[in-house]
Amino acid sequence: MKKILSILSVLFTLVISSCEKWLDVNDDPNNPTATDASVEIRLPAILSQFVDGYESAGTRAALISGQLAATGTTSNNYYLQSWQITNASVNWPYQSWYVYCAVNIPYMIDAAEVVGANHYAAVGKIIWVWGFSTLADLYGIVPYQEAFQDDIMSPRYDQGADVYNALLPMLDEAVTLLRQQQSTGAPELSVGDVLYGGNTENWIKLANGIKARMLNHLSKTDQYDPSAILTALEQAPSSVAESAVYQYQDEEISGFTATQALQYTNNSATRVSKLYIDYLSGTYLGAPTGNNDSVDPRLGILVPYIIASDGTKSVTTGVDIPNLTTAGVAAGNASYAGLRSTATSTGTWYTQRGSKGLLLTNSEMNFIKAEVYFKQGEKVKALEAYRAGIEAHFNHLGLDPADYLASTSVVSDAAELTLSQIMIQKYISLSYSPELFNDVRRMEYCTDSSGQYNESSGIYKGLNRPGNVYTIAFPSNNMWPRRFNITVYGNSYNQEKVLAADPDATSATYTAKRIWWDTAE
Repeated sequence: MKKILSILSVLFTLVISSCEKWLDVNDDPNNPTATDASVEIRLPAILSQFVDGYESAGTRAALISGQLAATGTTSNNYYLQSWQITNASVNWPYQSWYVYCAVNIPYMIDAAEVVGANHYAAVGKIIWVWGFSTLADLYGIVPYQEAFQDDIMSPRYDQGADVYNALLPMLDEAVTLLRQQQSTGAPELSVGDVLYGGNTENWIKLANGIKARMLNHLSKTDQYDPSAILTALEQAPSSVAESAVYQYQDEEISGFTATQALQYTNNSATRVSKLYIDYLSGTYLGAPTGNNDSVDPRLGILVPYIIASDGTKSVTTGVDIPNLTTAGVAAGNASYAGLRSTATSTGTWYTQRGSKGLLLTNSEMNFIKAEVYFKQGEKVKALEAYRAGIEAHFNHLGLDPADYLASTSVVSDAAELTLSQIMIQKYISLSYSPELFNDVRRMEYCTDSSGQYNESSGIYKGLNRPGNVYTIAFPSNNMWPRRFNITVYGNSYNQEKVLAADPDATSATYTAKRIWWDTAE
């Protein structure tokens, strides 16, 4: 009897053990968990998803900031162009960051620390700062401290100022890690780095470029520190090779639709604005001029040309956004060339299938420098940086800037340089970038001290309210877009925490409310 019981006991133990192993799916090698993937496997996907959300935010910024207009009257692009910044129209940058990108970064950093892969940990910190600072700039309030905590399903929303204070020190931490050696056996950064190919010096420069950008956002606050910005700029990208440029693949070559350029994907139903063409052609109020004017070569590749049936080409009509009606732009209107390259349009440099995403460039860094020097009264240094910014953007586009820089279409006398000319050239170099929205807010669009459109004193000449402006959100002529609306996810599933952070978040005019660094002058 004892022998039988002993056998049964062994069998029971085996059954229970087998059941435990069968039920313990987290240890199943065929079902990897969140902690299984190695750092070099994680990084390419993190970078790809970050760029997706970042460039998608750039499309939205271009629509709100007057670079682009939408065809039709019911799409999210149309709503954004008319300043109806709905929950649905601004969901994706938030969703892309939280659901597909940022959630993976702590795992990569933890895994990097385990194997001594300091460079991967550093890159994780840089992307973390870049993504959260971008969202804080766009939405004003975002979940940060309680984001990604397993036991918190309804995280609180943090103020943008607090998010900045938490993020800025992380850039210095990342630089320190990048300057350290990795542990023996740790994967080289080059294995997973599809942005810089493992060049740690370029990542250091990117960290400093992000810092300079963030510090410059504080230009209207008492925290503005020009010397700190200039110090960061000295260590930021100073060449095309050092710039953060994401190279997309042509889907027809790669065979994968998902690899096509984001701006190609996002801009099938958008058209360039008259304002954008005016800036490129130098026909705005206060543009440099003289007896040696030159056509900006960028006009030919940044603005699409209409291709007639006989093959002749003519520059597209730009959408005159301030004079739009509620009818908008008809999708089939042949006067407006599409942004994609087709049988009837040359398309644009930014919207080719295999184009590049200019995420943070030496051109932008030079324009930040020009702005800082101009405000300090250092006009000669400001002029040098302004011209360097133009030249750098030409270099990114593969164009020769020599003739244009030698012409009277570009300022050559420091005494004649204006802040408007600096910022309009930066506006061109930041085509389809989230930074557009940051800059037009910081510079108060084209308004005077009362908030009214004033082309003589305003910075962005011609950037006026849309003719089809969404008057429910912007009922007064002195009201301008100041933030993205809270997303559907926040308003529908976490509204209590949203309203705790900002009781105005459900107001009809919420998108006209300034964020923390966008103070009234």
